[in-house]
Amino acid sequence: MNFTPLLVFLAFVAGALADFSCTASGVGEFPRTVCYDDSCTNKIVNHIQEEFNAAFKYLYMASKLGQYTMARPGITKFLLESASEERSHAMQMLDYLDTRGISYPNEYNFAKSQVESFGIPGDKPLETGIEKVLKKSIEMEIHVTNLIKEVIDSCSNDFHAADVFTNPILDEQHHGLRKLQGALQTLNAMKNAATEDEKKVAEYFFDVKLQKGELL
Repeated sequence: MNFTPLLVFLAFVAGALADFSCTASGVGEFPRTVCYDDSCTNKIVNHIQEEFNAAFKYLYMASKLGQYTMARPGITKFLLESASEERSHAMQMLDYLDTRGISYPNEYNFAKSQVESFGIPGDKPLETGIEKVLKKSIEMEIHVTNLIKEVIDSCSNDFHAADVFTNPILDEQHHGLRKLQGALQTLNAMKNAATEDEKKVAEYFFDVKLQKGELL
């Protein structure tokens, strides 16, 4: 069988895919940027804001669960660690832009996040606070994961950028989501067929497990 026509066609497709509009500084300019895709870069810059937003929201929830009226050190520890992870993702993306020699607007405000209300009990006795926080955390992680997928799609012609966002960032998102959903199932199992007082005790021991690092 003659595969020549097929090979010619595949070569043409590969060439067409590789031919994308990219940006690079001119010869003799320093520092000089390497060829990159503008749509990919813009998506990365916008996504950095989302990572900082998530970090601030985790810090807000940690402050709620950590105050003396609620005193849940386990979930507080988890939330602070989650805030640190989201912030580290944002810093990783900023470092990546710097590595590629790509600058972002000086007026871009990476800290314009506005914390929303999470419906977490304030001075009221803790009943379903931990469950609400876990569900809110899962929602946030799914939202951020979907946005990361959009970044990867926008960077389909910039293979290096797509690779950076696929591993380790997207990989960490999926592992984190798996742990969160597993923890929620564990909490529900501990509270299953229990009285209201027993559910409070179950949440207490669940929080102890969190503090010891046995669940997340």
